[in-house]
Amino acid sequence: MDAPAIHSPIQLSALMFAILPIASADAWETVVNNGDFAPGSTTELFFSYNQPSIDDAGLVVFRARAKTPSGGTSKGEPLSGIFTRDMSVDGATIETLAARKGQLPAPNNVTTPGPSTFNEFPSFPRIDATSGTVAFRAQSTPSLVTTLPDGSETRSGTSGLYATPANGSLTTGIRNVLPGSYPEFQVPNQQTAIRFDQFPGAPSPTGNIITFKGNWTDSNGTNQTGVYFRDIVANGGSSPVIEVARRGMAIPSNAIPENYAGTGVFDSTSPPSAAAGKMVFTGLDNEAAPKAGGIFMASLTDNPTLSALASVNTQVPKNGTQTLTAFGEGLSFDGRYVGFWGGWGTETFSKQVQCASDGSAALLSACYAQDDNGIANDGIYNFDVLKNQGIFLADTQLDKIFLVAQTGGVFDDFLFWNFSGKASGEEGDAEAEAARWRSSAFVAIDGNDVIFKAMKGAASGLYSALDVSEFFDDSDLVTLLETGMDGGMLDPMAAGLPIVSLGIERDGFRNGKLAINASMATAEEGWAGIYVTSDDVRAEILAMSIPEPGTLAQLGLGLAALTYLRLRRDMALIRQRSYRR
Repeated sequence: MDAPAIHSPIQLSALMFAILPIASADAWETVVNNGDFAPGSTTELFFSYNQPSIDDAGLVVFRARAKTPSGGTSKGEPLSGIFTRDMSVDGATIETLAARKGQLPAPNNVTTPGPSTFNEFPSFPRIDATSGTVAFRAQSTPSLVTTLPDGSETRSGTSGLYATPANGSLTTGIRNVLPGSYPEFQVPNQQTAIRFDQFPGAPSPTGNIITFKGNWTDSNGTNQTGVYFRDIVANGGSSPVIEVARRGMAIPSNAIPENYAGTGVFDSTSPPSAAAGKMVFTGLDNEAAPKAGGIFMASLTDNPTLSALASVNTQVPKNGTQTLTAFGEGLSFDGRYVGFWGGWGTETFSKQVQCASDGSAALLSACYAQDDNGIANDGIYNFDVLKNQGIFLADTQLDKIFLVAQTGGVFDDFLFWNFSGKASGEEGDAEAEAARWRSSAFVAIDGNDVIFKAMKGAASGLYSALDVSEFFDDSDLVTLLETGMDGGMLDPMAAGLPIVSLGIERDGFRNGKLAINASMATAEEGWAGIYVTSDDVRAEILAMSIPEPGTLAQLGLGLAALTYLRLRRDMALIRQRSYRR
């Protein structure tokens, strides 16, 4: 039966968003900003923040740096660490989970010059939505002293993953200690004991399980990589690592196109995202130019099997018969829905990026030194970027994929560039990934509500899509915040300062709450912080939405947010009933 004729809910939503008031700081709560001292300090003020994560209860976890106005701590280094603040509790303070110079949990048997300590946190921390388990990656001084058969000593264990399982105490999830010293940490399914070298990206927890990407070197000296998980509490903490996928493993046949002439095996895998006892990851036959592979899901069991959620055989919704040709690594996952970036076609445009003007001296030097593009060593690079890109939502229960937003209309680009890694000569783990340019897309989902970051002309911003389903259209997209807007919309202390950067990560949108980081600055002064919506984001969106130019003057009307929510709900019910018939 055909759906009944009704007024277009897409048109109605566009009109109603257009007449809502511009956002105010009342819509946001400050988690931390430049006016906050680091825990336990009366001199070191926070000044730099990465994208935060939040759980269903409102616990926010973030990586940040702090320093005194005249410099920093010993050797001029700022304090760096992983911090939390419970936004569900009025007046809750910022707590330190781990910090540079802080002692590592066991195994840590170094006594001279003292117990091993953290020295860097290369990735943003993540948190499980329901259990509150936090997981993060860290580099450290060597943490395990081992006596060799000849009586000499060796030290190992400089890179690891750490978590706060159900008991709440900081625990080692895995570390690159000497092969054989801790069997539960070694690479699985190998004839001899082999340790992991490095753990790129950010680990993702679900309950007492951490999921992660691991790089290692096999017995032939060949570099290998894969995605794995480990229950860090079961069997008294001695449970082994379980392999999900690795380089050389066969790609599921439904993710390989007809007339494929390649190897049909994984060559690259991305850091996974986990929820509800499952994990998702991107796996490709060729990271630079994939011809097979896509996005896969696996249950976290002893013998996990892979199912393809999106692949090179997946047709792009609303775009004829074209299929996906590129897949992002940053997957937002809640156990049912997956938000991701994808590209299609072969057309490209030139993207210009430039080395930063401040930050790590070693990284800045490496960025300029690697520049052989255009005018050598001027710090300006040009990359070829796919012209056709989109933000997608996969419903794993219905086995459907929805196109949330795409380039070519309102948006110009969903990819953002960052020069990161370990520069030559820089202190830290010698096996850390080398410094280079990396591009990332940023999307966070909460059920079938999606928030993503995009470029729109000269501005970048955060945009929302609610109730993504069969009936969703990009006319329903709403602007939350954009660069150039007044920072007072987020933080009264930033009033009069334009927003210059906004950040969101894959665990930043949970249970209706949105957590972001932002910087506001002019040539003379600046401010920054981490912020969370003060109410359910579905209601806050109505208070934060920015009207499209011209529509406000055309309407000259005002509707209450509650009226809109009720109408949107009623329209959704009508559409669902019509669809089911």
